[in-house]
Amino acid sequence: MSRTLKKKKHWSSKVVECAVSWGNLGDFGSVVEVLGGAELGEFPYLGQMKLDVLVCHVGKLPYYGDVLLEVNGTPVSGLTNRDTLAVIRHFREPIRLKTVKPGASPPAPPLYSHPLCYLSSACKMSVLICGIH
Repeated sequence: MSRTLKKKKHWSSKVVECAVSWGNLGDFGSVVEVLGGAELGEFPYLGQMKLDVLVCHVGKLPYYGDVLLEVNGTPVSGLTNRDTLAVIRHFREPIRLKTVKPGASPPAPPLYSHPLCYLSSACKMSVLICGIH
């Protein structure tokens, strides 16, 4: 089999589950920042965390930037930020979180998609050379 056809792991095999609590220091949002959301065209993800306050009972603490998939078995992917925080506030601690590391960003699309247009890097500055006038 060709080396270019290596079998890659599916993202679902990288899902991490943990149970966390934060004591009587307010709600989860005051300890862990939840960013992103459907209103921004993003999945909810974790921002800054007060690691000295969070206690992990099961699993491993998530990292900054991890995508939040579920809270106590309730899927939150596709929810707005406000709705995600409402789901989190609905449960008592400790809460179970399912997270996954974000994938690599897709490559940027080509600058020009017309077949006769291309970029020349013959000189220090890229010059657009296009056969269409």
